[in-house]
Amino acid sequence: MKRLRLLPIALVPAVILGLAACSGSGSSDASASASSTPKATAAPITSCPKPGGASDSIAATGDVGGSRAPKVTFDDGLTADPPQATRAVKGTGAALAEGDFVQVAYSAYDAKDAKNLVTVGFDQGNPQVLSVGGTGFGALLACAHVGDRVAVVGQAAALGFNTSGSIVVVADVVEQTPTKSTGTPQDQDPALPTVEDKADGEPEITIPDTDAPTKTTAEVIKQGDGDVIEDGDTALVQYKGVAYKGGKEFDSSWSKGSPTTFTISNSGLIPGFVKGLVGQKIGSQVMIVVTPEDGYGANPPEGSGIPANATLVFVVDLLAKG
Repeated sequence: MKRLRLLPIALVPAVILGLAACSGSGSSDASASASSTPKATAAPITSCPKPGGASDSIAATGDVGGSRAPKVTFDDGLTADPPQATRAVKGTGAALAEGDFVQVAYSAYDAKDAKNLVTVGFDQGNPQVLSVGGTGFGALLACAHVGDRVAVVGQAAALGFNTSGSIVVVADVVEQTPTKSTGTPQDQDPALPTVEDKADGEPEITIPDTDAPTKTTAEVIKQGDGDVIEDGDTALVQYKGVAYKGGKEFDSSWSKGSPTTFTISNSGLIPGFVKGLVGQKIGSQVMIVVTPEDGYGANPPEGSGIPANATLVFVVDLLAKG
């Protein structure tokens, strides 16, 4: 049986959670792919870069978060060590803080010759979901606001990008991504496991004193109004999994402290997880009762804590789509 697994990181920068790696989410050449090995030795930044003459000289025209990538111009050979960052457009949205998640559209260029390395969002698919804080580009986002356009120049390694040399990045902070479902609560079937959220959004799952369903069954606990999940999409989610018998937790993004990404496909997930999520909308919270046939059957992953032939219950918050 297939295991739940994370989508491999496939594009720069290092703080990417993986949404741009799905089909149609971005374009890049080989120099910007995760297979590139950074040659720069600059240490990743850990605090907000200051503006300077180099970053101030980067020009970008076009609407912030628009449907077309901005036209970016700068002098060939531009460099800054340590990196510099200028708020080319000051947004009026919320200030970001460590631990937040945010959708960012960006273009990155080789500073030596202004060659485009990667564009994500704008006219190249959906914006990227990035984590705020830590090192590299995440540290830069910790001093940004929703609606900002930031022009950045510095060593790729210092900015957390998996390529080499000096790069220029123009990034639009499009919107903040919630860390829990924002959907409208729905009536729940008492014959199925019921869900009640804690204050932080983590679900508490109560198993009824009845036999488990004999077919994989999904129930919308909160109805979102975002994009519909299709087979093969990538989604940022929070999730918790428990055994139907006894209700013991065996896996949870909440316990790990952060949302995660999945490609909703039978090539990487157990069939019941895919059946329960395809057709659901972003913003929703979905409870899925997965039969052994659609789960791990007689051969659960070693060390997972999942009993053989177990019916499983997942509660999944769909936060963003790639």
